Amino acid sequence: MAIEGELTVRLDWDGRRVRKATVRSTRPFAASRVLVGRTSADAARIVPRLFSICAQAQGAAASGAVDAAMGRAPARGILAAREAAVLLEAIQEYLRRILMDWPQAMGHDAQTDPVARARQLIAPVLAQVAAIAQRTKDDGPEATATIPEAVASGLVELTTRHVFGVPPAAWLASGDAKALALWAARATTLPARLYDELCATAPMLGRSDVASMPAARRDALLATVVPAMRSTSGFERAPVWQGSPMETGALARMHAHPLVAAARAQYGNAVPTRMVARLAELAILVGRLAGSPADDPGPPWVDAFALAPGEGLAAVQTARGLLLHRACVADGSVTLYQIVAPTEWNFHPAGALVRGLEGAVAPDAAALASDARLVVQALDPCVACRVEVARA
Repeated sequence: MAIEGELTVRLDWDGRRVRKATVRSTRPFAASRVLVGRTSADAARIVPRLFSICAQAQGAAASGAVDAAMGRAPARGILAAREAAVLLEAIQEYLRRILMDWPQAMGHDAQTDPVARARQLIAPVLAQVAAIAQRTKDDGPEATATIPEAVASGLVELTTRHVFGVPPAAWLASGDAKALALWAARATTLPARLYDELCATAPMLGRSDVASMPAARRDALLATVVPAMRSTSGFERAPVWQGSPMETGALARMHAHPLVAAARAQYGNAVPTRMVARLAELAILVGRLAGSPADDPGPPWVDAFALAPGEGLAAVQTARGLLLHRACVADGSVTLYQIVAPTEWNFHPAGALVRGLEGAVAPDAAALASDARLVVQALDPCVACRVEVARA
């Protein structure tokens, strides 16, 4: 049973400029209704089946939140498997967005073959680590989450050929705005050509003044988000960080990387910068699988901790941004369950999508709808999204 729903972005356009942008959601936010009264084990098992997108991240978050609420400390191998499953899933998502969705949003053909090849490489490993990740205790054979060298090297080769044109580590080390522009101008890969085209035709598309989310470390979550989750009715529909909407995702995590910072200095928090951030994080994740540590790995991609006896929080990073699960458990049964997904941060009523589209100028409704779909794609909702243009 899937419970995703969909989004509709409405743009009130006066024939030249967007006067107002609004987001309507049919997402049911049914986790609490579905899970309350279930056993903690059932909740961890059911949650990933509710979501067709980012199922590994949802499963890791559910298991982590329930473990923390129950006071359980899973074995190190189980925790490593959850992180490996989430990272592999993120790589798959990035390759699909970069090689299929991004080209299609810009009127080009998708590159399906390398995406299919990546899925062939990842699928058997993901199945193995996911089986370990779903455990709540070390009750089977010794849990190990290893990525075969052939899979890691295969992903390096694939991204070198189809995404970066050079090994991912070399692309990351290229350094500054001049190097980024040269990479785009050489156009040795489809993503390079698309970035070059985007910078030439719409460099400020979707530019937003919404702040990037700070690192989701435990102390920051406890100080800013947890109190609001506990006290604000409907927080999961319109989440805020210290009272303000935030942009989550690759740009928030990668803003300090030299290539991303260079793009941000030129274009601000716009579509080109978000694309560079996505590329940079893909390169880092592929390098991590191949044994090249990130310069600054930041907080773990999968974290979970107790908030109080019987109350646990999981914070899981996904390709789209921060995913939070909060579970309350009493006598082995779920009494409360909250899920705050990345989509609700980026598609907040006053969030990055809305702020990035209000004031946008377009010569006609078709061009505006096309631009808006590219902004939507750059912020990457985890559900289907329709764009409607209405004459203001």
